[in-house]
Amino acid sequence: MAIDKSFFIKTIQRKTEFIVAYCGYTNMPFVQCDPDTYNDQAWIFDSEELLQEFAKPFTEKKILLKGIKYLNKDFLGFFSLLYTIGVNELVFVNQAGRQLLELEELVKKPDYSSLPLEKQPVLNPELQLTGLYFMQEASRPVPIEEKSGLQELEEELAANLAKSRYILPVELLPEPESDADKFKQRKYRIPILKNKNGDILQPIFTDMPELSKFNKGNKFKALVIPFGHLSRLLVKDSKGFVLNPAGFHIAMPKELIEGLLKSFKTEN
Repeated sequence: MAIDKSFFIKTIQRKTEFIVAYCGYTNMPFVQCDPDTYNDQAWIFDSEELLQEFAKPFTEKKILLKGIKYLNKDFLGFFSLLYTIGVNELVFVNQAGRQLLELEELVKKPDYSSLPLEKQPVLNPELQLTGLYFMQEASRPVPIEEKSGLQELEEELAANLAKSRYILPVELLPEPESDADKFKQRKYRIPILKNKNGDILQPIFTDMPELSKFNKGNKFKALVIPFGHLSRLLVKDSKGFVLNPAGFHIAMPKELIEGLLKSFKTEN
């Protein structure tokens, strides 16, 4: 018998605010896989106190959690964001307990399948999800033998890296050609970042929400690149790429890209 969740959904929609559990290692919502249903969950709380209680066992495991407050006007944007990172279930926690809600019960999943591939937005929910799980575990400051399932996570992440399309930010040169011609003629600059060792890395992104964190002044345009083409866009002295630098910030050195090209069949 189906449970009518319409009252609960309306209660959520009328809230003035809620608090989302974020992981300090990824700067993204904390995700957890339900051991029984295998649903990928995000956790939402009515108060900071409830979040702190939830965080205690994770703190003991050296998993850093923090609360990010969302106001009602930002709810839709947050729920839509969850589709880009592969979350399919929400866990709402209040004084009465926990209640589960499928994301699609609250917000309709966008469907771009009728659009030509070149007009579909770049989305990599599988890559985002595996990247979040991997960095949540890999970043824990504990001996590597205490990190659970890290090899399996790394293998899944590698497969998703190799099959994804990426967004490379470029700054078009101030010349008279159209934007389309500038792209074709490679009349653009590619931004770089430097790590604490002074190494040059190039930012790339899984999707437009991640690019927007970097592109605050709308200075950059988006160039869509399949994995097999990334090496062609390495600038002089670049050590490789950093994926989602304001999110889970996964390094993709040239050696990793070359290794994955040999291990997986990719578009060249």
